[in-house]
Amino acid sequence: MALGMAGAFALLVALSLLAVSTYITEARRHVGADYISMVTDVVRAQEDAVRLRLTLDNLRDSSDALHVEQLEQLLWVIELRIRSITQSLQRSEIPRAAYRPLMEELVHLESRLPSLERALAAYAAGRDPRRLEEVGREVEEGLAWSYSELNELLHLASATQRRMMERLTLAVTALGLVAVLMVGGLMLTLLRIYQQRETLAQQSRTDPLTGLDNRRHLYDVAAEEFARYRRSGEAPSLILIDLDHFKRINDAHGHPTGDAVLVALAEALSDEVRAMDRVARLGGEEFALFLPACDESGACRLAERVRCCIAGLALPGRAAGERLTASLGVATAGPGMDGFEALYALADRRLYRAKANGRDRVECSAGGASRVMSTP
Repeated sequence: MALGMAGAFALLVALSLLAVSTYITEARRHVGADYISMVTDVVRAQEDAVRLRLTLDNLRDSSDALHVEQLEQLLWVIELRIRSITQSLQRSEIPRAAYRPLMEELVHLESRLPSLERALAAYAAGRDPRRLEEVGREVEEGLAWSYSELNELLHLASATQRRMMERLTLAVTALGLVAVLMVGGLMLTLLRIYQQRETLAQQSRTDPLTGLDNRRHLYDVAAEEFARYRRSGEAPSLILIDLDHFKRINDAHGHPTGDAVLVALAEALSDEVRAMDRVARLGGEEFALFLPACDESGACRLAERVRCCIAGLALPGRAAGERLTASLGVATAGPGMDGFEALYALADRRLYRAKANGRDRVECSAGGASRVMSTP
C-alpha cells in the first residue's frame, strides 16, 4: 500500500513537474509577442489609409497648399508605419508563411511611395493631376487590404495564444492542488514572467541609451494631452532640439564618447523642465520637450534656457573641452490644430529654420525672426 501511494505520489510529482515545465516553456516563448501592441499599431495604420483617401479627395476638390502639405506629412508617417509593422512582424512568433504575402504587399507599397511623392510634386506644380489620383488610389487600396488582413491575422494569433495559455494555466492550477510542493515554484515562475513583461513594457516606452521617453511613448502621451487640451483650453507646447554637428564628436572621439555626451545631455534636459513635462529622445541627436499647459512665451523662455544650458554643458570623457550647441524649434498648439502631428510639423519647420539661420539658436515665431540670437 505504502509503495503504491509512494508510486502514485511520484507519478503526481512527475506530472506536476512536466506541466510546470511546459507552462514555463510556453510562457517564455510567448512573453515577447506583444500582440496587443501590434494590433494597436495596425489599427492606427488603418487610419492612415482612410486619411490618405480623404486627403486625395480634398486635393481633387481643391489644390490648397495646406492639403499638399498634409499629404506630404502623411506619406512620411505611412512610410514609418510600414517599416515599424514589418519589423514587428519579423520579431513576432507568427509563422513567416502566414504573413509573407502581406509583407510582400507592404514592401511593394513602400516602394510606390516615392512615385506618389513625385506625383504630388507634379500636382503641386500644376501638372498631371490624374497621375496623383491613380498612384494614390493604388497605395490607399493596398494599405486598406494589407492592414485589414493583418488585423485579422493578429487577432487569430492572439486568440490562439490565449487559448494555449488558458489551458496551460488550468493544468498547472489543477495539478498544483494535488502537488502542494510545486505551488511555491509555480508562483516564483509566474512572478518572474510578470517581471519580464513589465521590463519589456518599460523598454517599449523608453530610449535604451538615455532612459528618456522614446518617440512612440511621446506620441501616446501627447495624444492624451491634446484630448485634455480640447477640454481645458490650456495649450501644450513642443520644443524640438537637434544638436549641431554632433557627428564631429563621434568621428573625433568615438561613438562611446558620443553616447556618454547624449546621456549627459539627457540628464541636463531633465533638470531644466517641470515635473509634468516630458523629455524624449526621438533618435540620434534629436530630442524633444513636450510641455503641457505652457504658452508660447513660456516655451520660448525655456528653449532659450535649454540652449544656454547645452552651450555651457561640460562634456564627459574624451569630449571634455569641446563645445556643444543645438538648434531649437518651438511651437504651441492653437486653434485649428487637430493633433500632435500638426504641432510636431510646425516645431520641425522652425527647427530647420534655426539651422538655416546659423544654428545655435531658437526659432519660435511664425514670422521667421528668432526670439533669441545665437552666442559667439
